[in-house]
Amino acid sequence: MRRTLQPAYALMALAAALACATARAERGPDTPDDSPSGTSPSEEIVMPAAPELAGPTAQAIVPAQATWVEPPNLPGLRAAWLIGTETDPGPYALRLRLAQGGRIGVHVHPDDRITTVLSGTLYVGFGTIFDETRVQPVPAGAVYLAPADQPHYVWARDGDVEYQESGFAPTATNFDVR
Repeated sequence: MRRTLQPAYALMALAAALACATARAERGPDTPDDSPSGTSPSEEIVMPAAPELAGPTAQAIVPAQATWVEPPNLPGLRAAWLIGTETDPGPYALRLRLAQGGRIGVHVHPDDRITTVLSGTLYVGFGTIFDETRVQPVPAGAVYLAPADQPHYVWARDGDVEYQESGFAPTATNFDVR
């Protein structure tokens, strides 16, 4: 499947290329890379700032300081939005904690979701029926992709699991999968 760069990433790449080109032009064609023209090795070199991007910005948030919620229809689950929201367009990071034995039934999301398991082992299955015999273990440190509109389910079979999902909003979780 062919992927395209998201607009924010394209702007960041353009800004980096522009910064490199500007620095190279200021040095001149015959100046070695390690000693820009007009400076001595002890002088500080100031790179041009990247342009400010419109839209959401990343926020450094310590998970312990985040607002955690416990959805009443999903026992054993705690979740906190660390970056972005479900409805505001742009990147998001959703931290989740699923207690041992906790399950999140078959559901879909309208966007691709990248999930990184931070601790424990998350068992993931794809399909419209929660089938314990078809789950795959995703251990701490591993990553998996849940494609948009692909029915899937998760289970903290062996112990507590902490994981983080990221993608581009708007997003949602729909349990009405047929």
